[in-house]
Amino acid sequence: MMLEEITSSRLGEKCYKYTHSSGVTVCLCPMESYSTVNAQFAVKFGSEDCSYRINDGETISIPDGTAHYLEHKLFESPEKDAFALFAETGASCNAVTSYDSTCYYFTCADNFEKNLEILLDFVQHPHFTPENVEKERGIISQEITMYLDNPSWRVLMELLKGVYRENPIKTDIAGSVESIAEITDKILYDVYDAFYAPSNMYISIAGNFDIDKAIEVCERFLKKRQPVKVESIAPVEPYEVVCHRTEMKMPVAKPQFAAGFKRPDANGQESLDEYIYLNMIMDIIFGDTSEFFVRMRDSGAINDAFKVTVFSGRGYTLPFVNGESDDPDAVLEEMKKEIRKFKEKLPDKGLFERIKKMNYGYVVRGYNNTESVSQYMLDMALLGVSPYAMAESVADATYEEMCRRLMSIDEENSCISIIYPI
Repeated sequence: MMLEEITSSRLGEKCYKYTHSSGVTVCLCPMESYSTVNAQFAVKFGSEDCSYRINDGETISIPDGTAHYLEHKLFESPEKDAFALFAETGASCNAVTSYDSTCYYFTCADNFEKNLEILLDFVQHPHFTPENVEKERGIISQEITMYLDNPSWRVLMELLKGVYRENPIKTDIAGSVESIAEITDKILYDVYDAFYAPSNMYISIAGNFDIDKAIEVCERFLKKRQPVKVESIAPVEPYEVVCHRTEMKMPVAKPQFAAGFKRPDANGQESLDEYIYLNMIMDIIFGDTSEFFVRMRDSGAINDAFKVTVFSGRGYTLPFVNGESDDPDAVLEEMKKEIRKFKEKLPDKGLFERIKKMNYGYVVRGYNNTESVSQYMLDMALLGVSPYAMAESVADATYEEMCRRLMSIDEENSCISIIYPI
C-alpha cells in the first residue's frame, strides 16, 4: 500500500489518498481539533446509469429508479439491519442516491472503528430476496407519490423534462410507480455485481480519527473481487431544448416557476469549471445583490423567493432560477434581455473579483466542517480530479474565461416550467 500525501499550499490543508488492493479509492483527512468523524462509502452509480455493458458485452437496460431501490435494500440483512447496528454505537447514518452516484455515510463522536466496520460490511454484503424486495415496493411508491405532490420538486422535474430529450436526469431519481414494479431481486443482484465493483467505489473520511486505525479497518474489511469492466451508456443529447415552456396546475398560493438555459454535456475538470464559472455568472447577472434582482423585486415582478442555482453532475450542467411571480413569462423575457445586455457590455472586472472572492470564501468555510470536507474529497474523487480542485479552480478563475463562458450562453435555448394555482 502506498499512501499519497496531497497538500494545498493555498489553503494550508493536507489529506491522504491510496488505492486499496481491491481497487477501492480511499481518501483520508485527519482533523485532530474536531470532535466528530464523517465517513462516506460511495459508488459511481446513480439514476442516470440506466443502460450499461459489462466487459464489452451486450447493452443491458434496467428500470428507472433501480439505483435508488438498491440503496434502500442494502441496509437490510438476515440478522440486524445497518440502522440498528449504528444506533447501538450512537452514530447517525443515512444514504443518498443522486443522478450520478450513491453514497452511504455516518457521523459519530465515538466508536469510529466499529462504525467504519459496520459501513464497509453492510455495503459489501447485499441481501435481496423476492420477499424483501416486494416489501419495499410500497414504501418507495409512497415516497414517489409524496414528491409528486410537492410543487417545488415538480416545477424542477418539469423543467428537466422540457430541457433534456435523451439525458436520463429528466427522469425522477426514484423512478415511477410503474417502473419500480419491474424491479426484482435478480435485477438488484445483477446491478450490484456490475457497478458495486471495488474499482468503481470510493471511501472518504474526515474528522478526529487515527489514520493508521482507519487504514487497518479498510485492509481487513474491503473485499477483493474479480475485476469487472462496466461501462455506463450515456445517450447523445441534442443541443436544443425539448420545448420552451411547460405549465401545470397545483394547489399553490402564487404561480411558481423554474427557468433554465441549456448547456453542452461536460465531465471531469470541465464539469467542475462549468459549475464554478456559471455560478459566478449567475450571481453577477441575477444574484440577490444584482441590479436585475433589485429592480425586479422592487417592481413586484419577483419576490425574495427568487434564487439562482447551477444544477451540475456527471454529463450535465444547467444554470437556472426559480421563484414566484404573477407573470413568470415576463420574468424570463427580462432575464433574456439582461443576458444580452451583459454580452453587449461585459461586467466590470472589479465586480467579477468580488463575486470570485465570495465564492472562494464559501468553499473555504467548508473546510471548518468534517461533513463538508469529507464531501469535497468524495465529490472530487468521483470527478477524477484533485481533492482540492474545487478551491484551487475557484482561486484560479480568470475574468477572461468568465467572459468567454458568458458569451457562450444561448439565452434562446431555454425553457421555463410554471405551476399555476388551481
